[in-house]
Amino acid sequence: MSGSETDEQGRKDRDDLIEDTLGFNLRSLKTVYALLATPRSVMQAITEKDRERYTPMLRLFLGLMGIQVALSVIWGGHAGILEQSLSRLSEEQLQDLQTLVGRPLDEFYAHFGNIAGFLQPILVGLFTACSVLILRLMGDKRPFSVNLNLMFAILNAGSIIGLVLMIPQTQLGLPWALGTGLVMLGYFQTVYRGMPESVIGAGAKRWGYSLLMTLVLIILILIAGIVMQSLSLLGAYIWP
Repeated sequence: MSGSETDEQGRKDRDDLIEDTLGFNLRSLKTVYALLATPRSVMQAITEKDRERYTPMLRLFLGLMGIQVALSVIWGGHAGILEQSLSRLSEEQLQDLQTLVGRPLDEFYAHFGNIAGFLQPILVGLFTACSVLILRLMGDKRPFSVNLNLMFAILNAGSIIGLVLMIPQTQLGLPWALGTGLVMLGYFQTVYRGMPESVIGAGAKRWGYSLLMTLVLIILILIAGIVMQSLSLLGAYIWP
């Protein structure tokens, strides 16, 4: 192996190590851009099982979730969201709640936030993975790994938009309904513009499948959110 080949392999190894450790590197940023600008190239690479051109979608999803959790902690996180939602209660009702949970409410909020932050990427990943069962019925037969990466490519596009919207939502009061609509638009455009014809066809069929995948993903994410909040509340209540 020549010196230039050794240097190139060394750079690739370091780049892979950074990506494995932090979830992000230059290839990840290239993948993020491509998912929004040229999703067809990402989807095509997935169907061709090309793992070199773009970051694997599951790895990118975990990296995006890690950033989202970190940013949510900076801006109060799940604990802050719970505290804000309960702030509408009267002082007497808050006292009753504190008696019920058996600990100061600040401590209860903190436990809730820690548990929710841990559960969020796990539950969102697990629930949205169920959409693979629908994706596998579309188009030509494909390996499970290809369908899984296609699904996470769609999810990642929406997650990128969700990250961008975090500041307007948490700091500027952007309505959550509007934010959810923009994330759904991200899902739709990724499927419509990105999926190869061998998967969802063309014309009206393409519109229909794009809308179906968008609705399925947003419903699964909402269910995952309900389960996450329920488990987090229970966990914060029984925390020793």
